[in-house]
Order: sequence, then structure tokens, then C-alpha cells
Amino acid sequence: MLKQVIQANSYTTPLIAGQYTQIGYVETWSEINSGTIILHVKYVITDPAWYLTEVHLAVNTTLSGIPQTPGRVPNPIPGLFPYFATGLWSKYYEFTVNLSDVFGLSCPTNNGTTVYIAAHANVAKANENGDTVQTETAWGQGTRFNSRGNWGMYFTYNIICEECTHGGVCHLSGNPETAWAKGYNFSGSNWGMYVVYTGGNQTTDLIRGQHTDVGDVYIWRDGSDLVVRIVMNQNHSLTALHIQVATQLIGIPQANGNPIPGQFEYKVNFTDITTFYEARIGLDSSEQAASQLYVAIHAEVDTYVCTAT
Repeated sequence: MLKQVIQANSYTTPLIAGQYTQIGYVETWSEINSGTIILHVKYVITDPAWYLTEVHLAVNTTLSGIPQTPGRVPNPIPGLFPYFATGLWSKYYEFTVNLSDVFGLSCPTNNGTTVYIAAHANVAKANENGDTVQTETAWGQGTRFNSRGNWGMYFTYNIICEECTHGGVCHLSGNPETAWAKGYNFSGSNWGMYVVYTGGNQTTDLIRGQHTDVGDVYIWRDGSDLVVRIVMNQNHSLTALHIQVATQLIGIPQANGNPIPGQFEYKVNFTDITTFYEARIGLDSSEQAASQLYVAIHAEVDTYVCTAT
């Protein structure tokens, strides 16, 4: 039994210090309480040498709502972010934002609302004696505010509303089925598919059991990453996800023309109800230079039901 707290709709992105070093991650999830939407944003340091000293958070329903300098090349202004904590020496810190109070959002009328999040931190590195030997700025990895100013970043999070009443429980059926992002069929006998990504923002359906549309798949480039976002239809949940990216179709693991998801490079399993997920796949130099990419997106999808307690 899964409590009706939508931690299953969780998104995690790396916490990057000094523009290049991953020292932890930022996790975002939402909680629905009688239609009220509570957003949680948690900074976590996993590198044993680094610590949070300050954290600054901005959340808004528009990118322009995040404090930035005026002009054609806007830079984020962490000192004006509305949520902050100073004087820290910690491995983690969590903010909660009542999106219903701040922005008037509520479930289920605002199902699918996207919010923009800028998660900034000041961090310090300590030696074995506990002395500070390095300080850096850190950001939750995402999209840069601009390519010419500072390297501050933001990411987006999609609010998924569930129709179960607060305090209810949700049950997976325990009967997951294969699903593929809709595209072109491989040459083998099974119905596995691949997508040809040619740039920009592409959208396709997630097909379960060969015939049922159970969600939407969004694909786009963000710097050297390919981003794959999956938003499930009502009462459907991801239980596993496998993604392979290649510059040629033969670069996707196959046997007799049939794809082999178990050999795909990107793999993740889900134990809770998961109705939203965003994967970032780092592209090598040849993939970054390619005019098109072959992307195979395989999932295991289960159904679930929610009942009041």
C-alpha cells in the first residue's frame, strides 16, 4: 500500500559546484493534501568533503518570475530569492513551498502545471582537520539562464495531481506490461520501436501492450545532454525505464533485429507509483555533433487504483 503523498512524482538533478564538479543532488517532489499542493526541494551533499553554508531557492510559475538582472542578458540574483538559509554547515537542507497559497494552484484543476526552480547554494570544502580549503557557488543542474552571463541554472518540475482523496492509499496492480516510445519499428519480429531525434522539442506517445497510449514522451537537447521526460496518463505508473541513444541504429543493442532493453545504457527501476520522470543522458562528442540521433525508450508500465481510508 502506498500513502497518497506524491513523492512518487519525484525529480532529482545533480548539484554542481564551481560549474563542473558534482557534489550531490537536488530532489524535488510534491505532496497533495486535500487539493493543496506542497512542493519539497531538498539539497543533499554526497561528497564527504563538501558542506552547504548557504542555500537560496526561487520557485515560480514563469521563468521571468525568478529574480534576475534586467536587460537582454539576465542573470539570476540569489540574494533576492524568496527562500533562503544562512550560517549552515550541513550535508542537507529542505525547503517546503505551499504552491496553493503562493500561486493559487490547486488539484485537480491545475493538473500538469509546470513550475520553474532555481536552486542555488554556497558550499565549502574541508580538509581532514575540518579546515575550509575551498569555497564555491553551486546550482541544481538544468538550463542556463543565458549563455553569456554567469552559469546560474534553473530546472522545471511538473505538478501531477491525483484524484485520490487525502489519506487514501494507492495500489499497483502488479501486472506491468512492456511499453515503447512510439516511433519506427526495428527489423525484428517483436514490436519494439525507436525514435529519430532531429533537434528541437519532439513529442511522442508512450504505447503499452502495443496498442494503448499511456503517456507522453518529450525529448530535447540541453547542452551536452539529451533530456527525456515522461508524463503518465491517469492511473498508470512507470515501474522500469531503459533508454539507449546512438548515432546509428546498429548502435542500439539488438539480437536478430529485436532490441534488448536489458543492455541499454540508461536503466532505472521504480518501487513507488511514478507518474512523472525526467532522464538526462550525457552525449559523447560524436553524439553531440550528429545531425540526428536514434533513441530507444522502453518502459514497464503498471496500472494502479486509489481508495479512501
